[in-house]
Amino acid sequence: MKSNLLLLPLLALSATRVFAQAPLPPEIEDPEALSLNKEPWHAALMPYGNLPEALKARRADSSFARSLNGTWKFNWVKRPEGRPVDFYKPEYDVSKWKSISVPSNWQLKGYGTPYYKNMGYTFRGDWPRVMSEPPKDWNAYDERNPVGSYRRNFDLPATWNGRRTFITFDGVDAAFYIWVNGQKVGFNANSRNAADFDLTPYVKAGSNTLAVEVYRYCAGSYMEDQDMWRLSGIFRNVTLWSAPQVHIRDFKVVTDLDANYRNATVAVNAKIRNYTNKTVAARSFSVQLFDKAGKAVPGAKTRFDVPAIAAGQEVDATASIPVANPLKWTAETPNLYTAVLSLQSGAQTTELISNRVGFREILIDGRLFKVNGVPIKLKGANRHENWPDTGHYVSEARMIEDIKVLKQANCNHVRTSHYTNDPRWYELCDEYGLWLVAEANVECHGYYGTLDREPRFEKMIVDRNIANVETTKNSPSIIIWSMGNECGGGSNLRAAEAAVRKLDSTRPTHYEAFGIGTNNPAGIDSQMYTGFESLESIGQSTTLTKPMYMCEYAHAMFNSMGSLGDYNDIIDRYPSLLGGAIWEWEDQGIWNNRDPKRQYMAYGGGFGEVPNDHYFIHKGVVFSNRSPKPHYPEVKRVYQWIGFTPANLAANEIRIKNKFAFTNLEGFKGSWTVTEDGTIVQKGALPKIKLAPGKETLLKLPVKTIKAKPGARYFLNVSVTLPQATTWANAGYEIARQQIELPVAKAAPILNVAASKPVTIARSGSNATINGAGFSFVFNGDSGTLAQMTQGGVNVLLPNGGPKLHLWRARHQIDDNYAAPSWGNAGLQDLKAKVTSFDVKQVSPNVARVASTVEYTGKNGFSVTHAISSTVYGDGSITVDNAVMPHGPDLILARVGVRLLLDKRLSSLQYLARGPMENYSDRKRGSDIGLYSSTVAQQMTPYAKPMENG
Repeated sequence: MKSNLLLLPLLALSATRVFAQAPLPPEIEDPEALSLNKEPWHAALMPYGNLPEALKARRADSSFARSLNGTWKFNWVKRPEGRPVDFYKPEYDVSKWKSISVPSNWQLKGYGTPYYKNMGYTFRGDWPRVMSEPPKDWNAYDERNPVGSYRRNFDLPATWNGRRTFITFDGVDAAFYIWVNGQKVGFNANSRNAADFDLTPYVKAGSNTLAVEVYRYCAGSYMEDQDMWRLSGIFRNVTLWSAPQVHIRDFKVVTDLDANYRNATVAVNAKIRNYTNKTVAARSFSVQLFDKAGKAVPGAKTRFDVPAIAAGQEVDATASIPVANPLKWTAETPNLYTAVLSLQSGAQTTELISNRVGFREILIDGRLFKVNGVPIKLKGANRHENWPDTGHYVSEARMIEDIKVLKQANCNHVRTSHYTNDPRWYELCDEYGLWLVAEANVECHGYYGTLDREPRFEKMIVDRNIANVETTKNSPSIIIWSMGNECGGGSNLRAAEAAVRKLDSTRPTHYEAFGIGTNNPAGIDSQMYTGFESLESIGQSTTLTKPMYMCEYAHAMFNSMGSLGDYNDIIDRYPSLLGGAIWEWEDQGIWNNRDPKRQYMAYGGGFGEVPNDHYFIHKGVVFSNRSPKPHYPEVKRVYQWIGFTPANLAANEIRIKNKFAFTNLEGFKGSWTVTEDGTIVQKGALPKIKLAPGKETLLKLPVKTIKAKPGARYFLNVSVTLPQATTWANAGYEIARQQIELPVAKAAPILNVAASKPVTIARSGSNATINGAGFSFVFNGDSGTLAQMTQGGVNVLLPNGGPKLHLWRARHQIDDNYAAPSWGNAGLQDLKAKVTSFDVKQVSPNVARVASTVEYTGKNGFSVTHAISSTVYGDGSITVDNAVMPHGPDLILARVGVRLLLDKRLSSLQYLARGPMENYSDRKRGSDIGLYSSTVAQQMTPYAKPMENG
């Protein structure tokens, strides 16, 4: 007892000492401490060692770049007071630490808890503090603010001696400090914008020690309340790079087209900085333009003198180059040139920097949004950076996969929801061709209407918008700047919008919370989830003055995204409607593989995290791994840029419309078929169609006269494919398709009952057996329905598997939440059946009929009467008439139908219907009627949350 009494004070003293050694750094809870010693925001750039490198324009491949991705030593603690405060010192032994791969999210490596939240914070909201005590059932009660400590060594190339050494962190969530060789370099608290630090004062020849301390939460976390998994760590690339002492620190490239959108000028503004401690002599600055093949564009070069630059100072250098009729950049025609910027000192070239250039010009012409003088439409989706096995780290290969799958779905647009994406993403969109709404890393959804006007957060909101513009400003794919998402439209966002407009007048601004109309300072109007009538009214309005854009619409959660076609019919009808972005592109699932014996795709709560927002994470057009959901063919069909409609089908005429803005249809290949109940009976090639953008024409097809079979349905199917491979699809890929029913059908033949074989009725207790040639049907009077269906001696029904009234289905999320409680209250899942009548009659020698009435009783006064009339014919066919009459309280029924339970050996099926994936009355445009084969298992759509499907 005595020793225990002595031990307790010692433990308390030890804990106090550890806490005293590791106080929370003041920047972590200071909303105005955005960074320390970080380089000013600038365009994504890289010095190159020679002209071939510069023309390649791959920053990661520069001879002056070294990737620091790979294996780092790593330590993780639940709370800041437990972190190893001296770990940054080179002599600190980290040899026993575990290793972690960079880039990655540490939660996906087994450290700490991933959270999914749509909105709201996973720490206690007490702005600007992040260390306040949350409820005890929250994970953050224990994991108050986890800290990851990263260490690695790197060698400084000898060829970099006498130059500046920089390091770039493309993304670190959420705040981090950096040390080199035991010296503190700086701090940053913006997880989604690339942060640069000048390491020159801290590095030495040979081996160097790099230490990074990452905090899960900081004051900046209040601006990162996006609908996504909340993950941490160094999750994007880390690059060490070298620049000369006099360095092109930043540059801006702007293309300007003449009044005819033919000839152009390239204006380049460069900021040249002298990093030395003495004045440097005058030098020259040049800009030269090269085409796609790497050949110099004739006459597209300029050179002029840069005056002497004082120590530590920066000067602007501006150049303008005329270019005769360059190829233009659009999302349809992503033609790129390369601008090479160089500094020369005497005869020596001291620096080469390059950037892809796309010639395009944006104009808001009243309510029209024009690019290169042509009105455009945006048809796309919101995209988060997420992959199920790597979380928020998305490799270049997977970015390309996303772009290809997007473009194959006829999407021409992405909104970078809701933050600045990886710098490489914008370069790839320039290359492959997508229109981007580039959104800043600003969302304070949990404090909507509060932090958007709180003075202490103005600096942060404005700075994040400036960062979004400055780092990506040279991408032609960006056509709209977005201030952020779901913060409220207060003064801080208005200040950010004004700052962005001042930085870049060549692109309009967007922010949904500003609303539409006269109080909206942004360049375009915007709403989310606008109803049909409201959208139509906006399209027709004579008082609104700006283009209208739906930043989110057609919410694609699980089995949903209905009425996409109806939305786009309205968008196509009104020039003032710019278009929209589906919420959202992909399900944001991540694998929970912490138990190797039970790995699963997790949604909110899948890691036991509290709080969480459950299933709301899964709302994509595609699954988390980018395999198609049934939504995908609907998007592809609705968004297709070639339209086909009936004209005079009796004369085999259809109308074709070119919905592209910049592409003539003459470059595509077309074909047609006629199907009879899903089987091709005629086919042919479409003639070459020379049709300008926005135009339509009649097309007469050489369809031969159809001798229709009674009961058969005939469809004309028109298809357009790529004649040759593109960057995003192979030759032969279908980009447009339409199915049109031909008016040639004949009524189905009437069964010749007299010619069929006889049937007999045998009674045994409550059963009535109807026997025919090779078949028998047993009807049970106690259930009022079929008990056995036997052909060739094999009964295909399971016991008690005959057709019964079925009013229940697994509910959708979230669509049926409003209705599902009433299903349970009415007892739809457990209706009690009582047969009130059962009558078996021989109608004729070849026909028997069974009529029954079943009363089903639920709960709370709900009941339903089901009357069934089953007619059995001598050929073994049955026709069944059902009459269903609910009684009692009004409710929206889950479904109305009958269900049979068949022997599981009947696992294959063939059907003539819409397919091949599941479809519904409001999501069927991409599902043509055809003859499809499948298995029962293949009919299931594997939604992460089980629900009605198939």
